[in-house]
Amino acid sequence: MFKALENSLFVVDRKRYELVRQRANAFNSNYTGSNIIQDDIFHIMENYVLQHGMQLEIFRYPFGDADFCACTFIRSGRVFVVINTTMTISKQIFAAAHEFYHLYNYFEEYDPTYQQHGSILDSATMDEETTKLEDMEANAFAGLILAPNRSIQEQMSIYHIRRDSINSRDILMLMEIYAIPYKAMVLRLFEDEIIDEEKAREFFMITEDLILKQSSLTGRAKRWQRVDRDISFGSLNENMERVSILDAVDDEQIKQDSARIKEIMDIISGNS
Repeated sequence: MFKALENSLFVVDRKRYELVRQRANAFNSNYTGSNIIQDDIFHIMENYVLQHGMQLEIFRYPFGDADFCACTFIRSGRVFVVINTTMTISKQIFAAAHEFYHLYNYFEEYDPTYQQHGSILDSATMDEETTKLEDMEANAFAGLILAPNRSIQEQMSIYHIRRDSINSRDILMLMEIYAIPYKAMVLRLFEDEIIDEEKAREFFMITEDLILKQSSLTGRAKRWQRVDRDISFGSLNENMERVSILDAVDDEQIKQDSARIKEIMDIISGNS
């Protein structure tokens, strides 16, 4: 069984979880207000990085590696976030929010030990246990900014979702509202003590296939469960178009660069 509870910061280190909750609340107060984020997470990340004097490039591509979700790194004064679009849209949103936690740490603390390795974690100074703990923090942060406690309470009241009789259809409704994956939504309800551990484990026993079927039948959260194999290389195509219009680069160079991009796309999609 998927060990969502055993792998959650809320269960593993409650004190640390409360610190992450405080950071998430501070972020929401400063950058999102009372808005429900959903897929605006990408614009929020871009705005946040710009306010800290850097440029964000979000690369979205259907990578051939099913185990790869997302990563973040910095090169030449730019922040790059890479997301695998073979995931459902809700999982892409959650992955982006997860990566945002590493960015948030980097900019708010400006810790020089953060390096250009994966999710800005320095492999030379971060052992496996520390990396795992920070990933737990990132998952907790993602859930908290995408589905804040006060908002969950409000939406449950609006949609007449009762604590004592909450079911999978109710969770689908909340997934529709917050655009986050099923397990992440169940975990948020557990963290906010809306459901107890026994109920959480009961919900975790429901298979993803059954949730997808219920989503398809009811229409709830359906838009977030589809797989959109979107391809985006940040501002690369826009910049290539600009230099082409301005004749800043000769046609042969543009042709070579386009061929190189295609070659890279073939490599990362496993077609080479």
